[in-house]
Amino acid sequence: MAYFANGSEGECFDEQCSKCIFGEKPCPIAAVQTTYNYEAANANNKTATNILDMLVKNDGTCMMFETFEKELAIPEYETKQQNLFEV
Repeated sequence: MAYFANGSEGECFDEQCSKCIFGEKPCPIAAVQTTYNYEAANANNKTATNILDMLVKNDGTCMMFETFEKELAIPEYETKQQNLFEV
């Protein structure tokens, strides 16, 4: 279970999410990680912590992405920078 005390600590998780086909919307793993990790860590809930540990490692590695990277990674041609402003 990765616990990120501030925004910059979570950058590694966000970076990995940005490479995933589900990165634009929170997938169930990202949603569970961001919703329950603080509560599980502070409540010393071993079961919740063990479940979250299986999904996201302390270094921010999403185990679903790591296990199925070939299927979940955005193809290279789709990772081009998008222009958010009209030219």
